[in-house]
Amino acid sequence: MEHLKVILSGLSPEEIIRPAYENWQTCMKTGYTRLNLETGEIYGVGVELNDLPLPSTIYIELYKIDAYDEPISEEEFFSQSEYDKFLEFSASEPSEYIPDIISEFCQINGIDEDKRKIGILAYNFEKKERSNYNMWESSVLNKYYDAIYEDHNPFMFSQNSL
Repeated sequence: MEHLKVILSGLSPEEIIRPAYENWQTCMKTGYTRLNLETGEIYGVGVELNDLPLPSTIYIELYKIDAYDEPISEEEFFSQSEYDKFLEFSASEPSEYIPDIISEFCQINGIDEDKRKIGILAYNFEKKERSNYNMWESSVLNKYYDAIYEDHNPFMFSQNSL
């Protein structure tokens, strides 16, 4: 348990957000960041809709981006001047709906879309979910206890390994 607290306290918001973001696909996959309780490894998983992969390890979910979430609005993604340029750019496009118009705009204007999205998600996570670190840590520890008591296999996992 103390080992778990050390792992949690050493994680930056970006380290928690990035694995979920990298495994998330809009309308296709929900992205999760998980902590393997046997090894202490932080990893990402993308789960397709109606897919329930059987876990081979005991883990805790630290973060989730739902497949149907649009976690960042256009207004939040761009600065005010960029947003004004984006509106002009999107109005000048021949089609009203281009699925990756933001990506196209970012590429043309030298904006690192993924880095910015991860930064915004990490900031929001820090501001909303981890603003009271003790409460966030307690919620993760509660998940830890649930995982241990629900899936405990004495031959695969021991309290001493944490």
